Amino acid sequence: MKDHYPPIGVMRSCFKEKFGAPRQSLMLDRAWGIIKLNKDKDYLAAVEQLDSFSHIWVLFVFHSRGEGAWRPKITPPRIELENRVGVFSSRSPHRPNPIGMSAVKLDRIDRSAKDSIEIHCSGVDILDGTPILDIKPYLPYADSIPNANSGWAGDEIERHSVSFSEESIAWLKKKSGEKFAEQLQLFEQVLSLDPRPTSQRKANPIASPMSHGLVFRFRMLDLDIEWKIEQGKIFVQQFIQL
Repeated sequence: MKDHYPPIGVMRSCFKEKFGAPRQSLMLDRAWGIIKLNKDKDYLAAVEQLDSFSHIWVLFVFHSRGEGAWRPKITPPRIELENRVGVFSSRSPHRPNPIGMSAVKLDRIDRSAKDSIEIHCSGVDILDGTPILDIKPYLPYADSIPNANSGWAGDEIERHSVSFSEESIAWLKKKSGEKFAEQLQLFEQVLSLDPRPTSQRKANPIASPMSHGLVFRFRMLDLDIEWKIEQGKIFVQQFIQL
């Protein structure tokens, strides 16, 4: 059996860093990604009939995890628990083998793209530059289990109200042109989940009066997004071009 499996391609996505990326796929329908397959004459045949499916499974490497030791127990990033949970009962990247899997919506396949085939997806939670190991079709009759339970992860993910300054709206409209509405929706979806690290979310909850006025910034696409907590809501102050 092989002990090494080379990537078949790479993910190009709107998420340049882990802060801001959703912790599960399909949480943000505006979150786009493109799987750029490697140059291989056989891949044209390999994707035949793939676009007859609405969704696909993407297997990938948690490449940004680093080379540190894996963690047998982890703290869930989005759900408040008293104790840590075993890594095998989570989707944490800190695993013995740093392999991830996400179900995403398949939008289209560009077989004539420059250099190699591009598979356009949405609902992604995968960072830009992630090595892709495999692609499989999502099969509702086999992959959807109506009576399955969510274990410790059963709580609903909290979403927050998001608003934008007039200056930020005008700036983004000028920069993004016809993609303005799409990008604005993407930023709103990402911010509604509070993109801060777990430590910051716990130290300064959005709903806490003590957090009012605190300013934060994170990177997405080719922008830095500066926002603050204002009366229990998220307020975008400005976009900063990198």
